[in-house]
Amino acid sequence: MTTAYHVGDIRNVALAGHGASGKTSLADALLFAAGATTRKGSVDDGTSTLDFDDEEKKRHFTIDCHLGHLAWNGRQVHLIDSPGYPDFIGNALSALAAVENVVLAVSGPAGVEVNTRRLFNEAKRLGLGRFVAVTKMDADNVDYRRDLESLRETFGPSCVPFNVPIGQGSTFAGVVDVLQNHDDDPAECPLPPSEAYQMLVEQIVEVDEALMTRYLEGDSIGVEELRKAAHDAIAAGKLVPVLCVCTKKDLGVKELLDLVAACGLSPEDVHRFGTSDEGAEEGDEEILPVEDGTLVAQVFKTANDQFMGKLSFLRLLAGRITPDTTLVNLRSGKTGKAGHVYVLQGKAQEEVQEAIAGDIVAIAKFDDLHVSDTVSNVGGNTTVARLKANPIHFPAPMVPRAVVPKAREDEAKISAGLAKIADEDPTFTIRRDAQTHELVISGMSDLHLDVIQQRLKNRYKLEMSTHIPHVPYLETITAPAEADHRHKKQTGGRGQFAEVHLRVRPVERGKGFSFVDAVKGGVIPNQYIPAVEKGVRERLEKGILSGNTVVDVEVEVHFGKDHPVDSSEQAFKTAADHAFRKAFALARPALLEPIVNVEVTAPASYFGDLSADMSTRRGHITGMDSLPGNLQSIQAVVPLAEMLAYASTLKSMTSGQGSFTMELQGYEPVPPNVQQQIVDRYQKSRAGIEEE
Repeated sequence: MTTAYHVGDIRNVALAGHGASGKTSLADALLFAAGATTRKGSVDDGTSTLDFDDEEKKRHFTIDCHLGHLAWNGRQVHLIDSPGYPDFIGNALSALAAVENVVLAVSGPAGVEVNTRRLFNEAKRLGLGRFVAVTKMDADNVDYRRDLESLRETFGPSCVPFNVPIGQGSTFAGVVDVLQNHDDDPAECPLPPSEAYQMLVEQIVEVDEALMTRYLEGDSIGVEELRKAAHDAIAAGKLVPVLCVCTKKDLGVKELLDLVAACGLSPEDVHRFGTSDEGAEEGDEEILPVEDGTLVAQVFKTANDQFMGKLSFLRLLAGRITPDTTLVNLRSGKTGKAGHVYVLQGKAQEEVQEAIAGDIVAIAKFDDLHVSDTVSNVGGNTTVARLKANPIHFPAPMVPRAVVPKAREDEAKISAGLAKIADEDPTFTIRRDAQTHELVISGMSDLHLDVIQQRLKNRYKLEMSTHIPHVPYLETITAPAEADHRHKKQTGGRGQFAEVHLRVRPVERGKGFSFVDAVKGGVIPNQYIPAVEKGVRERLEKGILSGNTVVDVEVEVHFGKDHPVDSSEQAFKTAADHAFRKAFALARPALLEPIVNVEVTAPASYFGDLSADMSTRRGHITGMDSLPGNLQSIQAVVPLAEMLAYASTLKSMTSGQGSFTMELQGYEPVPPNVQQQIVDRYQKSRAGIEEE
């Protein structure tokens, strides 16, 4: 069985934009208008075809990206509805990686918002065709001219109207196609079609010198000729069509479908790259979207379905897939049959017998697949080089929280459940901190982690609480010292006796721990030397000042005493522990704190506030850069302890327009006043004194 369409007939479209801009309502309206669904779903009443997750219904916003498909004017359209809030940016980036076109929903009342800018720029970077749908045109406070001016000011003069509204707000009654009907200027139009036509044509002809000449000479250019040139201008990134829609009244919806079908980009219009070098992460070998050839398909999303098991969502970049296709994961080498191949309409899975380059499908129960993996087929000529698609890039999660199970016996189950959720979400991680022994999860925001916590409860009936994780400080010494301890205990019968003399010296940062046996004359019998070292090592792990690991110290045992009856390994361990603690206290102990390199990006208008805030965090600014879109980047070196709750502060300071990244640079001594506070808190906690 073969598909009824070819690569050039496919239009892959992501619906993106800021939260509450009407993306999901637009997706429902598009599916209904094309006859792909028999009723128009509603986000408000929980009947949306695409927002079907229980958590999405409860919160009334999109969390994951969801798929739909329709046919329109001879085109096969795959839709991906993506989240709008920055907290769930990972799923939005997954959607953009799988398509050639993005429709950015911009709320008519609200105008251009924070996440719209970020996703517009990401779509531009990927070379996608960009369209803007001004939504909610029936709202009371819509001002179309204001919105258009804002779009052009924010994204440039490439944003031009393909249709203009007839009325706005409560009087919105439809749209006028600018190419078809630009001779009339109805009084109800806030922007005259003739004015919009001039803006549009001048932008289209910029990419075609012959058309430009004809236009300047006053020649008439036909509608179809302009549509073809519009496609080329969209592909070149020189044209961003702006359209008006009202999903409640189904106005402007079919016109959007018409334009995407006629002028949207096919998989043949966007270049995608990969590598055939197994050791390389990224390459510049183009993956041509041919239907017949080696299969190249990239996983852009995974999900754990209650009934189907693990679903892997594939964007086919080259070749074709059938249920009988043998697949190989190019990362792991694991192979398996494709089995059932599905296209999705929300949560409904429709089985297909074949899919070709450009299609978006799902396969089930290939548990080894993760986001960004490439699968190929291993049948036929295996000497053909198999291309691995370049990975999808996601921001690192910057909001860490330590996990505390509500029921202690659930700890292992919670780790397993969170690991499954992390497999679905590249912007959520889980790890066990080797030093603090805390289970630490990291996400994009508190809201993101709250959703994760709720999903753990809904899916696996597991509950947990979270708190800001402990900072993994280190303890060390800054001067040599020596001390001894005699451990003597008589409790009736055999007693305990051991005496240990130790010298301690600081070593170069990063060298760790070394143990030196300098005992002479057998004053400590050889069989007890390992017990001395073990006693010291155990104390290193437990810490002394703050309960954190001791590092970068050399310990030398040089003298001691034993008793022929009462000495034992345990006695020497205990004596070594006490001797080391005494020597440590005399060796000018110090706390080391993790230092991170931080880069903050935000509109330039916030530069002064951000710089001042960094100073209050004991941060040192190391550089700054001006970025496109009137953005400013600040680089700084800051103690990790000052950054654990920074995400919420940055969001508040920049009205949600800022973002940041950080990575560990190393460890540096904690200032004495801060060290004393940390030590005091630790001593109070050990004494059971409740902190205020």
